[in-house]
Amino acid sequence: MVLLKGIGASSYVKTGKVKKIEKYKDMAVIKGGEIIVASKVSRDMLPKIKRAGAVVTDYGGLTSHAAITLRELKIPCVVGTEIATDILEEDMLITVDGHTGNIYEGIMEFEEESELLEFHETSTNLKVNLNIPAIAPAVAEYADGVGSIRIENMVIETGKHPYVLLNEGKLTSVLVNGIRSILDAFYPKPVWFRTFDIPTDELKNLKGGEVEPDEHNPLLGLRAIQKDIQDINILKSEFDAIKQLLDEGYHNLGLKIPFLRDISEYIKVKENLKSVGLKAHKDLKVGVSIETPSAALTLDDFFKEKIDFISIGMSDLTMCCLAVDRRGVKVAKHFNLNHPAVLKLVSMIIQKGNQNGIESCIAGYAASDELIVKKVIQMGIPSISTNPDQLLKMRRYIKTVERGIKLDAARSLL
Repeated sequence: MVLLKGIGASSYVKTGKVKKIEKYKDMAVIKGGEIIVASKVSRDMLPKIKRAGAVVTDYGGLTSHAAITLRELKIPCVVGTEIATDILEEDMLITVDGHTGNIYEGIMEFEEESELLEFHETSTNLKVNLNIPAIAPAVAEYADGVGSIRIENMVIETGKHPYVLLNEGKLTSVLVNGIRSILDAFYPKPVWFRTFDIPTDELKNLKGGEVEPDEHNPLLGLRAIQKDIQDINILKSEFDAIKQLLDEGYHNLGLKIPFLRDISEYIKVKENLKSVGLKAHKDLKVGVSIETPSAALTLDDFFKEKIDFISIGMSDLTMCCLAVDRRGVKVAKHFNLNHPAVLKLVSMIIQKGNQNGIESCIAGYAASDELIVKKVIQMGIPSISTNPDQLLKMRRYIKTVERGIKLDAARSLL
C-alpha cells in the first residue's frame, strides 16, 4: 500500500525502519540502514546521513545539494512529501522508491533492472561533478574531466566551520588532501575546482557555526563568492590549497568562481589570487559559473576581463530568473528548467562562448535531464558535466543526439 508520495530524487529502492530526525543532535543515534525521515536535510547532516538506508523529507527539491550528494552515494531519496513527518511513525517498516517517489508500507519486492552499458565516444565532452573524493577513481575512466569539485563536503566531513579549521591552521590541508585524490585519479584530464558555496543555514550546525546570520532565504543570501570575498582569509586559504597543488605538479587544475553577480566580484577574486602568488590564466585556468541573470547579461564584461571557461549552473539561474526558491515545495511547480526565458539565457551564453572561443559547460542537475541535454547540444554547447551515476547512460544518450543532428544536417543538403 502506498502511504504517501513525494518527488523521487535518487532512483534507488530500500526497505527499512523509520528513524525520525527532528534536531541535528538526533543524527548521532543513526546506526546504519535506517530510513531517515526529516522535515528537511542539509549538507551539514551528510556525514551522518550517508549511513542511512534511505532518506524521506517534507521539503526540498531535486536540485538541492543534499539530494545531489545522495544520488552520488546511491542512497534512495524522496523529497517534498510535505507530510512525511506526520504520516510516518518511528520504527515503522517502509519501502522507499527513490525513482517514483512512492513510500510503501512494509516490504515491497522490486525486480532490479540490470543494464550493461558500453562506453560511447562523443564529440561533446562529458565531464563529471564530484562531491565525494573517494568516488573519483571509479569514474575517472568514463569522464573527460571534472566539471565541478564541490569542496564543501570536505569541510563538512570534519564537523567544523571553516573559521574553526582556519584558526586551527587546518583548512588548507583539508582541501589539499581531498582535491589531490581527485587530481590523481583524473590526471591529466581537466579538473575544475569551485570555490566555497555553502548557504549560511548549512553551516550553523557545524562546530563554530553559531557565527552565521539567520536568513529567511539563504539561497539568495550571503553565499558563494560574495561570502568568500567578505571572509577573505577563507578565500586565500582556498587559493593557498591551489598553489600547493600546482607546486606539486598538478597542472590540470582550474579555478571556477560561483554565483557571480557582476564583474566587480570577479576582479576582486583575481586580485586576491595574485596576492597569494598566482597569476590567473597563466599559472592556472580561471573560469566563471553563470548562475544569475545579471552575470549572464553582462557576459561581455567578463570576456574583456578574460575568462578561460564558462560553467552554467541552470538550477540557480532558473531560481533567479523565475524568482522561485528552488528548495520551496509550495512553489515547486513554478521551478521550470525548460522555461523559455531560462533557455534564452542559456542559448545566449553558449553562443557568446563559442563566438569568443571559450568553452561552456552545463553542470549540475540539469546535466542529467535528457531533454535539457538534447537542447543544449543542439545549441552548440561543447561540454556537459553530469552526476557520477549517469556517466555511461549520458554517453549513450549524447551519442544518439549527435547522430540525429548529423542525419538532420545530411537531409537538409538533399
